[in-house]
Amino acid sequence: MVAIAPDKSLLRLGQQTTRDEIIARAASWLRPSVPYSQYAFHENEHGVYRTDCSGYISMAWGIPGKAGNVHGGLDTVGLSKAGFEIAKAELAPGDVLLRCEGTNLTRHVILFGAWANRRRSRFWGYEQVGGLGTVLHMIDYPHGRKSQAYKPFRYIRTK
Repeated sequence: MVAIAPDKSLLRLGQQTTRDEIIARAASWLRPSVPYSQYAFHENEHGVYRTDCSGYISMAWGIPGKAGNVHGGLDTVGLSKAGFEIAKAELAPGDVLLRCEGTNLTRHVILFGAWANRRRSRFWGYEQVGGLGTVLHMIDYPHGRKSQAYKPFRYIRTK
């Protein structure tokens, strides 16, 4: 695994956060499910964020939304710079599985909730998905084809 150093200048973007806070924020978009859009914004007690996958993770991680950034948090490439790659064995609630290569049609990010089985071949993921909106569902690991594999990342501000 090639380590990508986080962009420490992004430390000013958000406060330190706990795993429990990340999961609670993610769950807030399930009540009710927020429709997916790369252009719309959603406002709740956590701020105003773009309603795509990266806006959702920005909200869950506590990275400031629309008031501080007209894009509603970071995009998927920005999220990769706000964290660092970890090993599969290190995945814990609040980490993400991130695919940042390609275009806005192929990049994606999923919030890791917990392992769904002892083999660690399935996990509970919080996801903002076109056609479904915000969902919490079981996902296979690894997710995606090998050429488009998702990589585990941890937010630099996680306590």
